Amino acid sequence: MRPRRLFPPLLRSPVLPAALLMLFLAAGCAPSPEANVLGYLLAERLGTLSPGATTAPPGSMAGVVQHGGAPLAGATVVVAERNGTPHTAVSDAAGRYRIDGIPPGQYVPAAVAPGYEETVPRGWFGIPQLVTITSTGVSAAPPLELEPHIAQPLPEPLAAGVALSVTAVYSAATNFPPGAQADITAFQFTYNGATVDSLRLYLPRGLPPDARLPLLLMVYPTTADNWWPVSVGFASQGYALVALSPIAARGVDIDGHAQDARVAFHLAQSGSLSPHIAPGKAVALGGSFSSPILHRLLRDERDRIAGWVTVGGISNAFAGAADYYAGLLEMPPAYEYAVPALGPPNLYPLALLRYSPVYTAASLPPTMIIHTAADRIARIEQAYQLETALRAAGVPVEVFYYQDVSHYLQIGDDLTEAGAEMFYRILDFARRVQAAE
Repeated sequence: MRPRRLFPPLLRSPVLPAALLMLFLAAGCAPSPEANVLGYLLAERLGTLSPGATTAPPGSMAGVVQHGGAPLAGATVVVAERNGTPHTAVSDAAGRYRIDGIPPGQYVPAAVAPGYEETVPRGWFGIPQLVTITSTGVSAAPPLELEPHIAQPLPEPLAAGVALSVTAVYSAATNFPPGAQADITAFQFTYNGATVDSLRLYLPRGLPPDARLPLLLMVYPTTADNWWPVSVGFASQGYALVALSPIAARGVDIDGHAQDARVAFHLAQSGSLSPHIAPGKAVALGGSFSSPILHRLLRDERDRIAGWVTVGGISNAFAGAADYYAGLLEMPPAYEYAVPALGPPNLYPLALLRYSPVYTAASLPPTMIIHTAADRIARIEQAYQLETALRAAGVPVEVFYYQDVSHYLQIGDDLTEAGAEMFYRILDFARRVQAAE
């Protein structure tokens, strides 16, 4: 995202209205992230970002969710306010829903169900259809037609299709756990128009030729090489650890990053990275920015994953947006405008819905939630919401809530007691869910 200092001169420019018009026309029905950020900064400057308190009574929205024209039960429908605050309902056996308590205004409803793609109602040229909410009234929404999610096919044979290659081989050691060492192989591959050079394999040192180790997939939120003490630590405990991190070329395209992770996962499970990776289901871990990447990966690979761990993760992106606009978050500079880049939540809810596993909890594998009450990037309330949704759906869930200064899993010179405890808790969780398969 562009640094803040690049925008104020443009906001003072007399050509601003024309510039905005050109940006939105070029973007069509879905403004670009740059246009969304520009609109946010303009509204912030003009003082129109927050509508302020209103005494107008709320209204309601009612409609139907269907697939192929037939009613679809159990779908979650979300209507979000401009600041991200969500209002939800679940469709009944007739596919019908009603959402009450919505402030007057214009909204685009969005729906999702386990195994289906997220959707909004669309009219001519695919433009999302607005629903106007009036005080005390019940507004009828257009039908929400859901389509089954179908995983994107990967090249065959995969290693050759993505030009997999080794870029380096080396070893490393860390002080936690004591004596932890690993052999590391760095890979790169090319997929969907970009070169992914952040793929790493960590194996315990001195493996016998016939050793076969369970797979632990780590999708890190920042450069994988910066997390090498974590990777070495877990690998030293008897895991083949495959690490990947987002590449700059994908920007904030979470789905693009998720497909990269999916390629890495299939390369690992096919034996293309090492013969030491045992067949069977993996355990996956993500945190912060990489948690929605992992959530999108789980849509396609649920049957190949025994369980997953989310550390400081995003569970309800709508709640996260509301926290952002309320000034409750302390965003890293690189992600300062990640939320407004998605567009106004009341008009463009799809991206936020895609990154909210709380609404599709029933489709998740056994889950471990780790979160600190000190987190100011993704507040712990999101973790509570995900835990509640998983328990309601009957999905096995374990939690480790703690008080610390860390948003991430820390292993290395800044190791805390909570960091050491979460390390061993993750190991125990991984071993149990993989043994249960």
